Amino acid sequence: MTSDGTRVSLLGASRRKLNARRDAIVLGVLITAVLLLVWNGSRFFHNLQLEGPRFAPDIRIASTALTLNVALILFGWRRYIDLQHEAQMHEEGERRAAVLATTDGVTGLKNRRGFADATEVLVAGMEAEDQLVVLSIQLPRLRVVNDQHGYDTGDQLLKCIAAGLTEKLGDDAVVGRLGGDEFAVAMTMGLDELDDAEQLAEATLKAITRPFQIDGRTVQVGAFVGIASSPGADTRIPDLLRRADIALNHARNGRVGRPVWFDAGMERALVLQGEIEQGIRHGIEHGQFLPFFEPQVDLSTGKIVGFEALARWNHPLSGIIAPDVFIPVAEDIGLIGRLSEQIMSEALSKAAAWDPEIKISINISPAQFTDSWLAQRIVRLLTETGFPAERLVLEITESSLFADVDLARSIVSSLKNQGVRLALDDFGTGFSSLASLRTLPFDLIKIDRSFVTNLNENKESAAIVRAVTTLADGLAVPVCVEGIESESVYRAVVGLGCGVGQGWYFGKPMPADEAADFIASWNAGSSQPVRNAAAG
Repeated sequence: MTSDGTRVSLLGASRRKLNARRDAIVLGVLITAVLLLVWNGSRFFHNLQLEGPRFAPDIRIASTALTLNVALILFGWRRYIDLQHEAQMHEEGERRAAVLATTDGVTGLKNRRGFADATEVLVAGMEAEDQLVVLSIQLPRLRVVNDQHGYDTGDQLLKCIAAGLTEKLGDDAVVGRLGGDEFAVAMTMGLDELDDAEQLAEATLKAITRPFQIDGRTVQVGAFVGIASSPGADTRIPDLLRRADIALNHARNGRVGRPVWFDAGMERALVLQGEIEQGIRHGIEHGQFLPFFEPQVDLSTGKIVGFEALARWNHPLSGIIAPDVFIPVAEDIGLIGRLSEQIMSEALSKAAAWDPEIKISINISPAQFTDSWLAQRIVRLLTETGFPAERLVLEITESSLFADVDLARSIVSSLKNQGVRLALDDFGTGFSSLASLRTLPFDLIKIDRSFVTNLNENKESAAIVRAVTTLADGLAVPVCVEGIESESVYRAVVGLGCGVGQGWYFGKPMPADEAADFIASWNAGSSQPVRNAAAG
């Protein structure tokens, strides 16, 4: 039993002990009053027979005593009956409170505490060879239903889903609603029946995601399901529920529309993510994140025109860690803004002394575009590092623009007013590229590397690059092609009319001191594959 349940039980036992003591006192007084009545009555009638008229003066006193005895008896009996009724009311209230404490008020299913208590009872009755199977279920669109149709409709939908769960799973399963859109199921199965558990979970998923008719409207939500199991002897309910939740998160993150079984790899990945989270916090505080610079070259002249500053984590134990490991985690935990500012500050400080014609491009995360103070933060970094605003190019993906278009437009306008240049990153991978080019003043279009890596083998990719280049020429906006990693690809993009390129063909991302040496050697003509290729 849970600690809350133990506390309630102890309070109930204490109240019952107090009631029993009070009942004993009242019953003792009542018995004493009856005995006094018998004693006084017997003496009264005995003296009346013996004394006769001589006892007449004391008749009123004795009768008064008898009357008081009778009144005391009646009062004690009535009080005893009242106390019994009060005790029954207390017990009924305790039973009702116990039910309310373990039951969800909307669906009538077990709540989190009730689910844990009922599952413990289920485990206690398991055979040694049985498996406890737990399903963790989430309804991700329940909030949308509440927003569109109101909470009354949402509650009716929850009741329909609860009815579907109990009907599909039967009385042998423990079904609970653990939170707003979270449900859980616990049931016992034999080891050879675990395949049936997945089939039952799939049937349950279909039952709760089917359309429901509520107040004349068709309402439907999706669901994700995670499954975990454990032998009866080794079952710890909180751990098993946590594993089912991990499998549920895996299903939700992967947009998997079927039940997903927990495996140890998921838990290791979760532990790794937790370690990365702590490492990111520590790394930001100790300046472990630094920029690496990837050169950008004018394809017609072979001149370095800029560098893209890419985030790297200089981990004290693991060495240099690529951004795809830590950037998504930093976005999830809300630290991408601080991390990006650290990278930008370091990049601008290092590049301030380079050739004033070389521009520095820095990526802005979509999460940063929810910060209404983003423009002011960037201007502050420019002031602190002494880096000219016209040499800074901020690369923005299309997805950054559509969460809050008005806020994005305000941020972009503020930055443009300061002289900062803007590049539309990963062009062609979104759904509103033309609208973005028409409504926002971009200074550069970057063609995603996915169109470039197989440029010579894929005619569609070549056609897309040619079309984007033609469009950019018509808008008088330069094009930068990412992912140039071979001479053949370089020649192909030059033939398609692209103006600027970057990729490992020109140079891999490098630290700031190596980038400074790279610029010097490039200008000296000793590291110019572009000119060599053009000459060939």
